Amino acid sequence: MAMTGLCLLTACSQQQSEQVQQAASAAIGAAHNSLQASSAPLAALRQQASNVTAEAKQHAATLLTENPALGNAVAILKQASDKADGKQQWQALEHKVGKYPADIGLYQTGVVAEALRQLLGSKFAVFQQNMQVSGPLSRDQLLYVSGNKPHEGGSEMAYLLLDPASRQLEVGLIEQGKLTVYRSGPALYRPAEITAMLSNIDGQP
Repeated sequence: MAMTGLCLLTACSQQQSEQVQQAASAAIGAAHNSLQASSAPLAALRQQASNVTAEAKQHAATLLTENPALGNAVAILKQASDKADGKQQWQALEHKVGKYPADIGLYQTGVVAEALRQLLGSKFAVFQQNMQVSGPLSRDQLLYVSGNKPHEGGSEMAYLLLDPASRQLEVGLIEQGKLTVYRSGPALYRPAEITAMLSNIDGQP
């Protein structure tokens, strides 16, 4: 009698387990179908948005091509916007005094980085190497930074002078103990710290 009851209990347990598994599978299937149903409209909306954007760009390009005067006006507005943005970036440097160039991306992006690349050309890489160990952005009438290549202070160094008012810069590169100066305009004031740094450098102008 006890064995019969145990068998019945086991059979019931197996049946309940199968029912639970079936219910779980059904729930998972329903959730999957629901997710697919909701994803389809989302994908369609994304495709529509992409198509509209492409059409708008093509339409704008056609307008500019067919209307040279409009194209010139857009170019002038863009130049004015870029100029205003550049001026703001130069002015913003004043608020970064005390911060290290690496922390503010001074040589990576922005108007200073662009001006340095244009001024130094292939020597920009040397400038970056010679500024690996540097002090923070400092002020003495204008803004400046000085630095040196790791373990080679005295022979491989550099300095950078920045004048936000005139948006001019000056770079001094010391390679193998010899100084070469690069300027974007007239000579700039040299802070006392930079003058002291250059006091024993050959080729100082």
